[in-house]
Amino acid sequence: MKKGPITGTFIDEITYDIPSSIWSAEQWKKDLDYMQEIGIDTVIFIRGGFGEKAVFPSKVVGNSYADDLAGLIFEETSKRNMDVLFGTYISNADWNRGDYATEIKINREFVNEVYERYGDFPSFKGWYIPHETTRDCLNIGELMVGLSAICKDKTPDKKIMMSPIFRTEFSLERFAEEWDRLFSRVPGGIDICAFQDGTAPINKMEEYYKTIREVCKKHNIEHWVNVETFERDVRNLFYPIPFQQLRRKIDMHEKYADKMITFEFSHFMSPQSIYPSAKNLNNLYKDYYLNGKEW
Repeated sequence: MKKGPITGTFIDEITYDIPSSIWSAEQWKKDLDYMQEIGIDTVIFIRGGFGEKAVFPSKVVGNSYADDLAGLIFEETSKRNMDVLFGTYISNADWNRGDYATEIKINREFVNEVYERYGDFPSFKGWYIPHETTRDCLNIGELMVGLSAICKDKTPDKKIMMSPIFRTEFSLERFAEEWDRLFSRVPGGIDICAFQDGTAPINKMEEYYKTIREVCKKHNIEHWVNVETFERDVRNLFYPIPFQQLRRKIDMHEKYADKMITFEFSHFMSPQSIYPSAKNLNNLYKDYYLNGKEW
């Protein structure tokens, strides 16, 4: 089966700034089928736990009422020969206030719980650190050191991914220095880095990606690109991106990306999305990249 250029997607169902899809188990299974139709082979839980929520009934978080979405995804991706990277816990508060020790403590318990529940699934291939940053600031360095150590100690054979934000008011030189310093703090702790492309102006994007690719190469980190499939410029709301804009970004990223993933398929590209225009984006994407049709 022919694949499109985007071969991975986040799953965002502890929603923060976009609405929940409120899908049944059958709808989630169908969405994995839709992902596979365009060649997606990797899914990333953007956060396994968030505040008092989790994507499974977690004793650590204390939400016994939750459905076991994580179990469903692990089971169904294992059947489909897909890979899963699992997001760790994020409070969205403590780590920003300076209490990174609490964030690390709960993640030690959370990672153990996740591994006990899902570690034997064939699709379980690693972890995602959901604490986003632009540079070595606040407590992100301490968090990366602590969280990567927890994950590597529990699963030394699994990969760890992060997806940072560009800060393009920095010069290219300072940008490279910031990330060289940050990666140097966690030698061997980060395996995959996928910057969010919507956080860089389109006219600056390529030079920043080429710069970070070299920094990643220095630290033996896979250079993925997070190709965002939503609009950031429509009154700060989130709607599927116009296909021409997505195609322009993909054409650029093909020059330097080890793998392209997206935030995120289920809301912005799925035929069963809560946004009707996502179906249109899916059709145009398949027509162009899988069927060779011009718009």
